Amino acid sequence: MKDIEFSGIACYDLRKNVSSSSLGNDLSILIMETDPKPNYYALHNFPENKHVHSWKLFIPVKNASFCFQDLIFRNAPVINEKIGEKYKIAPGQMTIFNEQHACIRISSGNVDSLSELVDELKELGIHFFKKRKVEEYESTIYYKKYTEFLKIRDGVYQNRKEGNHYFFEVPAPISFDVFGKGMKEIKNNCDFHLFDSFLTSVYLENGVQDFIGIYSEHCDTSRFGDLENEIKNVFHV
Repeated sequence: MKDIEFSGIACYDLRKNVSSSSLGNDLSILIMETDPKPNYYALHNFPENKHVHSWKLFIPVKNASFCFQDLIFRNAPVINEKIGEKYKIAPGQMTIFNEQHACIRISSGNVDSLSELVDELKELGIHFFKKRKVEEYESTIYYKKYTEFLKIRDGVYQNRKEGNHYFFEVPAPISFDVFGKGMKEIKNNCDFHLFDSFLTSVYLENGVQDFIGIYSEHCDTSRFGDLENEIKNVFHV
């Protein structure tokens, strides 16, 4: 087993197609949902039902309280223990109604206890939007979660708990517009296409390390050197 190279609170930055989830109807709150299978399988394939293994939900928050993220980090394990679940609960923010709002990201293989989870969050004084129909749109999403990084090779790491996530070091932050165009160029000009991508930064003792992240169930790690070269050429890093 590989040793953990480093770990910390990582910020994930991505753009995803989302729409309102029917799960919010019974709970009388607005729940946004994104396709748990990334769009490299087929563009414009949302919202085909692919919930066999995973749900990716985002619950927008009204008027987030001071230290909202700390509130979620501190109480997520307590809530899971109380309701007997292992939901992955992360604080973040998302674009909705053309504005940025705090949100709570929920990732899970089931939603059987979702109503209990929402009730516990409400007990913390968190207020949600009322249920409504929201058609599909592209949202800018940020969320933070504790991540453990396993070293694959120099400058390339793997998420210990989510093995389909890989991280390629970059020396400085990349704007999302530049990032989006660059990743399209990489996919269009070569056969690197079976992955979804995102930006990540992790806060370490001596500073912040930035990454280009990829998600894929089809990774051939022997080709990561080629992908590194593409990233360096396209982003001039």
